[in-house]
Amino acid sequence: MKYISCIHLEHGITFFSNSVQICCISSHPGGGSIIEINNYNGESINWDEFFNKRNILRENARNGNTPDKCSGCYYLKEQEWNPDNYIDEVLIGHFTHCNCNCIYCYTEKDKKFFNSNKTYNIYPVIKDMIDKKILSKNATITFGGGEPTILQEFEDLVYLLLNYDVYNIRIHSDAIKYSPAIEKGLKLGKITLITSVDSSSKKIYEKIKQVPCYDKVWKNLAKYAKSKNGLIRTKYVLIPGVNDNLTEVKNWLQKTYDAGIKHIAFDVEDNWFKKNRNKIPPYLYVICDFVFDCYRQYGIESCELYERAYNLRADRENRLKLNSDK
Repeated sequence: MKYISCIHLEHGITFFSNSVQICCISSHPGGGSIIEINNYNGESINWDEFFNKRNILRENARNGNTPDKCSGCYYLKEQEWNPDNYIDEVLIGHFTHCNCNCIYCYTEKDKKFFNSNKTYNIYPVIKDMIDKKILSKNATITFGGGEPTILQEFEDLVYLLLNYDVYNIRIHSDAIKYSPAIEKGLKLGKITLITSVDSSSKKIYEKIKQVPCYDKVWKNLAKYAKSKNGLIRTKYVLIPGVNDNLTEVKNWLQKTYDAGIKHIAFDVEDNWFKKNRNKIPPYLYVICDFVFDCYRQYGIESCELYERAYNLRADRENRLKLNSDK
């Protein structure tokens, strides 16, 4: 039976600092943030109760009633969905501690609080999912954050997933701290490393990150790139008024290639995008169009678009269609 749903609604789980949710997608009109367990601090999960609650949402979707909070989300699609109970999408984002101070991070409003916020140990929960065969080996495991490499259990957790033979582990790291577990996962071809450098120059990097780690980060990225098998992406979060410069973008593409990296990711700063969704300045479309159309000119092989950039690309396609219809 075909019906409208998404991979997160069907088989996803997201761990935040005080809750378990379906996903972290939030820039669509519905707003997302469907909470399944509130006031959560790493306790054992009753998986029967978890899936009973999830199956109510799934049954509603089968009947044409997707949750209101999913309204307008681009992940929704009509297809035949697997009815079995398992987890295929995991976001690990239960920690807010970081060794970086990005000006666009949601923790920037109270860095002292978030860097001292108590974090639970996620390792026993993931191990329980593995032991009970709830976690699919085909699952995509994504580390958000905070900075995952400074988690006490990070190395052991990555080795646990590698030994379970999960082959699609996505790690968002600022690459300030070098990780042997990431290096091993890259060599095995099981890890994708995404690092938001957001710049090509030390001046802009330090303005955004507020730490003097520009050279160290690019050195670590070049070292990771020698693994050959894994996939590494440098990411550029476009911040209007800060790094919205076409020259900076072009130099970022070149510097990425020079570091031995052939994959990129692109996004737009979340808070600005939500406030200006319906009044995007034309020059930003020019920058975005350049990235969408021209990254291969720099020897880059692929460009992954994150939520806001994906929406801008959809806008671009609509503009092109309107112009061709005239």
